[in-house]
Amino acid sequence: MQALPMLEKPAEETLIDALRGCKQATQLKELEQRLASVKDAPPLFDWICDLLVKRRLSRQRAATLLSQLHSNN
Repeated sequence: MQALPMLEKPAEETLIDALRGCKQATQLKELEQRLASVKDAPPLFDWICDLLVKRRLSRQRAATLLSQLHSNN
């Protein structure tokens, strides 16, 4: 299934839902690429770190996502 390109920076809640929906590293990579095409969106790695600091994302989930991003780059 082809994901539609993002036209604007998503709301924080939308991003959190999208991150929770990423079950495989390929899905996370696709989300990273979609966000990279948005003018005002920060890099996904930075965004995950910010969500972790704000306690909007659990430590376990953030660690999993950051590990997947790091291992795929």
